[in-house]
Amino acid sequence: MSYLYYVLPATVTFLIALSAFFRDTAASKTSVLNWAFVIVAGLLWPITLPFIIWKKLSSLFIQDEVKFVFRRSHTVERQSHII
Repeated sequence: MSYLYYVLPATVTFLIALSAFFRDTAASKTSVLNWAFVIVAGLLWPITLPFIIWKKLSSLFIQDEVKFVFRRSHTVERQSHII
């Protein structure tokens, strides 16, 4: 039963890496080195999973910040036309 603590997160990490690999149009799907990287990323999930989560959260934060700046500048433009 304790193997689930390793296998479940490793499977999730492997599926995340695999989906990113298939979405990447520049990556060769026939390269053994690319497939080895996806497998190693799944096996070393205690290292790779935190970095994947950090990258996703940081990209969400940057997108939210850009939207906030756009909204604020758009509001300022509206107010300047009214005044």
